[in-house]
Amino acid sequence: MYMKIIITIISFFVITGSLSAQTGGKQYVEIKTSAQCGTCKAAIEKAVGSVEGVKTADLDLDSKVVAVKYDGDKTTAEAIKAAIIAIGYDADELPANPEAYDALHSCCKKE
Repeated sequence: MYMKIIITIISFFVITGSLSAQTGGKQYVEIKTSAQCGTCKAAIEKAVGSVEGVKTADLDLDSKVVAVKYDGDKTTAEAIKAAIIAIGYDADELPANPEAYDALHSCCKKE
């Protein structure tokens, strides 16, 4: 069941990512996450920062929003969200990968 969900999400990203990539150039996106603590902040910023084309990623723990500057010729907002959900956190309307969420430290799980 989880595999079907993951495949559906990845397919969505591939389809919408190819459409979004056409805009190119300098881009900015804010993504609401389910971050809870400093460990979450470090993990999300690291995962987002590892996406090719991401210039900066800064997560505000009070709002739980990660602000990302990226090169639209190299990546998309959807690919950035995919990096976040892959490590166990929600990204806007997209739920976290269940297995990754289960593996998070207890302080990183939603209250």
